[in-house]
Amino acid sequence: MTQFQPPPFPPLPSQQDDYPAAYATNVPPRWSAAAIAAFILSLLGFLGVTAVLGLIFGIVGIITTSGGRRRGMGLAIAAIPISLVTGVLSIVLLSVLFFGTRAMEIPVTLKAALGADSAAVVDSANALREIGSAAFNNEVSTEALQAWITQINTKHGKLTAITKEPQELLSPTPEGAWCLNFNGKFVNGLAPIRLIFKAEEFFSLRIDDIEIDGSSPRGSSVAPSSTRKEPTPAVP
Repeated sequence: MTQFQPPPFPPLPSQQDDYPAAYATNVPPRWSAAAIAAFILSLLGFLGVTAVLGLIFGIVGIITTSGGRRRGMGLAIAAIPISLVTGVLSIVLLSVLFFGTRAMEIPVTLKAALGADSAAVVDSANALREIGSAAFNNEVSTEALQAWITQINTKHGKLTAITKEPQELLSPTPEGAWCLNFNGKFVNGLAPIRLIFKAEEFFSLRIDDIEIDGSSPRGSSVAPSSTRKEPTPAVP
């Protein structure tokens, strides 16, 4: 019996019914485009959106490769955990970049507030309140904040520049807040500046306290106007 020898080229559509099935089974299935795309996107998951796409294409790749219809089942399966890991890392990276950028914008506002003329102490206090946390604005009265600014201006003069403290830029506090240490250049010389931050709703980063050379608005002795009692007039 003569053994069938497959032709060196694929059969024509009209000849496919007569083409031996035994030879057709030797043709490997094609690769799944979804599985390949899922694996590539999962490796690029640090971009954020690509991690989500890698997860979706991974599921689609598993479906299209089930039963041996397409090759790439391993790539599709591997894309799912890789997408999850890179997706979490992208969220952490974006959060660090976001909070780092916001944290470095606050010293600019502080320099503008404490670098103003002493006559503009009201505007300086309002500028600090705009970057203050809800707790800071509720617990520090306007009078206390203005008195603290006047004290800083009297002792140190205007704030002309802020430089980073290289040994400790970010460190957590026992209360769960974060702090940035700087060196402030004032008219009368250098003084350490410590900014304490808290993250509020909608990823808003706010100042919870300010310390300049150990002096803080929270340590001011001026009582809030709502709780301060007017002196009782003397009875004649």
